[in-house]
Amino acid sequence: MNLPDFVTHYFERDKGPFRNICDLSDAEIASIIASERHAKTAFNRFALGIDFFKIRRAADDLLIQKYSEKFGISPQTRPYFAVLGDFDRTMTMYRDGRSLRINISSLASEHVTFMYPDHFNLVWSNGLLTANFPYSYQPFHDLVFTYSELPLAIMKYGLSCLIAQAKRRKMWVSSYIEAHIWDPDIRQKIQSKQESS
Repeated sequence: MNLPDFVTHYFERDKGPFRNICDLSDAEIASIIASERHAKTAFNRFALGIDFFKIRRAADDLLIQKYSEKFGISPQTRPYFAVLGDFDRTMTMYRDGRSLRINISSLASEHVTFMYPDHFNLVWSNGLLTANFPYSYQPFHDLVFTYSELPLAIMKYGLSCLIAQAKRRKMWVSSYIEAHIWDPDIRQKIQSKQESS
């Protein structure tokens, strides 16, 4: 199976790359909700208010727990999110979106992990919150994969078919494999690479 050999990190131009909203203080969260809640984007997560941040923080914390269980160490940073390959519709969630393509070979194996469809499912699969939509648990909802584990996981769980089906139905989340970048030095590495090119 030919997997993309890169991930794409999407971000708001004026905020810059490699940020995690769960690192914000309560005051910063209130400020960003107030300033972004009326932004004209295809999916405005800030319009959901504080509830979105509560779910997101719970999901992030569970993902960090999964990472620790998998590698036997705690990550040095909260994850920065990306997709395997690219998925340009992701740009529609930003006012002025930008993207960075990162070669997987430039990351240590423990500095990039993957989930399908995304880490939010950890909240529902762990019963932390009840989904306000029809949720059906799948075994892969609790699994974090390394890049080398992905081909077998894609075959075992039929992820290619699920992604194709989601794309046909014009779904957004389920149409790609979510990637997590855990490298605490990723900002400096990307900046150095850009300065040298």
